[in-house]
Amino acid sequence: MENKTAPSGVEYLEDRVARLEDQARFTLDALELAASLGDFQVSISSLHEPTLLLHEVASRAATITPFTVSAVYLVDEGTSDFYLAYSDQQYWKEKIEAATNSFIDSGMFSFALKEGRPVVVHAADLERRVLLHVLETSSRVRGMFVGIFPEGAKNLTAIEMALLSIVCKNCAYAVEVFELYKCFRSGGEDVVAFSDSLPAGVLDIDECGRILFANKIAGKLLGSVATPEKSHFIDFLIPEERDRIASLLISCFAFGVPALEYQTETLAKPQSTMRTQTVLETVEGQKVVSLHITPLQRNGSIVLRGVLAPADEMHTGSELVEGM
Repeated sequence: MENKTAPSGVEYLEDRVARLEDQARFTLDALELAASLGDFQVSISSLHEPTLLLHEVASRAATITPFTVSAVYLVDEGTSDFYLAYSDQQYWKEKIEAATNSFIDSGMFSFALKEGRPVVVHAADLERRVLLHVLETSSRVRGMFVGIFPEGAKNLTAIEMALLSIVCKNCAYAVEVFELYKCFRSGGEDVVAFSDSLPAGVLDIDECGRILFANKIAGKLLGSVATPEKSHFIDFLIPEERDRIASLLISCFAFGVPALEYQTETLAKPQSTMRTQTVLETVEGQKVVSLHITPLQRNGSIVLRGVLAPADEMHTGSELVEGM
């Protein structure tokens, strides 16, 4: 009896060990996959549309479970309405929108928004099961992921559902970062458009004398755009003027720093403005211009904001205007 029952006990233990080993390997694979799902290889700051980002989300979801169609709804920032922003199968677009509208009418869409986890529902029109998962950050709802299962697809495991939640959570934060960059770029474009509308040339110069920005009028006065060979403001001056203007720029940078950092009375008036007249040497020949420079504090460093105009359009002479 003992000899007959012993092998069955050993086989049971060996089978249990094998199952535990398989489960351990699956858990490690799942953890590795979870770590990779949060690493979006998309440079969000360079995107002008979220399509590439949403394609990445659909691809990550497909590594967990195959969907016949994956789609993403986003929230319109102006109206707060949901709109279909991406679908990896365009010919399913109308079917997805019809199914989503039915979920909205039945209240399932609203239910999925509140759940914060995968919600699987049946779409009668599609005769398929559909997964809904809200795209939500700690601040607000950003959209909804919609995945249509193939016919006869098995139910998702708890681990697969947790992994999908990781994908959707990271997607929501990526969309939020994209929207922030979009607002930032929009603001920057407005500033550039405003500076280009000014009747005078405007340029920013860093502490090394490099031209960081020049509007259209400044570019026209300089006669060429900055290049690696000619990127410093001093490079655009005639040789006789370069040392004098370089000294004035250094003085202007000094006036932009709080006076307490210096042990000299000559720098007792920070935030002064330098105004002088100089001569540019451009491809179109020499141009006499008035240069008006103000030091600005920006991100802990000093930038010189310069205004250029033909000499007859601004006050001439070299002077220091304090308290401006």
